[in-house]
Amino acid sequence: MMLLLAFAYYGGPIWVAGLLAWVGYAQRARRPGFNRWYAAAVACAVLGAAALCFWHLWAGAMRGVGG
Repeated sequence: MMLLLAFAYYGGPIWVAGLLAWVGYAQRARRPGFNRWYAAAVACAVLGAAALCFWHLWAGAMRGVGG
């Protein structure tokens, strides 16, 4: 669990989204049209942003902020 939280804290899902977008950019020349790599990059970026928001809310709750 702590490894997953550390991965989210350091922006891991956002880095993965960047990597997926880069792969999608490379694949667009081979297969025009809908690019599932871009869809995966968007989904990963949204999950990464949600994980960072959760991390900050959780850390604030642990410190007793905002209650």
